[in-house]
Amino acid sequence: MLTLSFKCLLIGLLCLYPKAEFPNEPKPCKYGDSECIKEATNYFLHKKEGDNSINLPPVDPLLPTKIQISQGADSPVNIDIALTNSKIVGLSKALTTKVKGFGKDLTQKHSVSVKVPGPLSIIGDYVISGKVLILPIQGEGKSNITFVDVTITVDFTGTPVEKDDGTYMKLENFHLHVEPKFIIYKFDNLFNGDKALGDNMNKFLNENWKEINNELRDSIDVAFGAVAKDIINHVYTKYPYAKYFNE
Repeated sequence: MLTLSFKCLLIGLLCLYPKAEFPNEPKPCKYGDSECIKEATNYFLHKKEGDNSINLPPVDPLLPTKIQISQGADSPVNIDIALTNSKIVGLSKALTTKVKGFGKDLTQKHSVSVKVPGPLSIIGDYVISGKVLILPIQGEGKSNITFVDVTITVDFTGTPVEKDDGTYMKLENFHLHVEPKFIIYKFDNLFNGDKALGDNMNKFLNENWKEINNELRDSIDVAFGAVAKDIINHVYTKYPYAKYFNE
């Protein structure tokens, strides 16, 4: 049975526990003010720890649940890659380069482009099987896939969701596109740990990264788009759409 003094202590701690409220910084932008929205986007991207006040999880490292990249048999790169226990490192260096939309009408198209200078790495566990160009590939273990000097563009429209306290935005027609300067692949333990075969395959992947990316780009966009959509959707579930802006 709890003593009176312990009950008082619990109540006091609960009262002291901080409640997340709409952030004081940065100040809300006017509808459609692309320069202001660019600055606000940069502000939150550079907060590695995220920001609970807008439902933003830690961004560096970003911890996706799973990334699945699948490419069909009609492609020269016919593979399935499952990335788990992953962390995406480097996103906090991103700089927002272009913003469109975000006017009063949330159903119109919105677009954001960011450039990540240097490496953006996905590090974790992998399972891979299939064929890359002319060579079979299979393995599981640790991996590091690094996109160098990558530009990421997302665009979407909004659907209004009415709640008691206002109109919220739910993302629809979401697309993400990844455009790297180049990609570096490193898969450990390919071919059941055969070092010679594994080293040769990693060399082959990196020498032919552009051809591989040309085949995989749609699958990569879909896989990483699912991660980004979940994050952005979660941000817009925190408050009504109008609260993010200043008339």
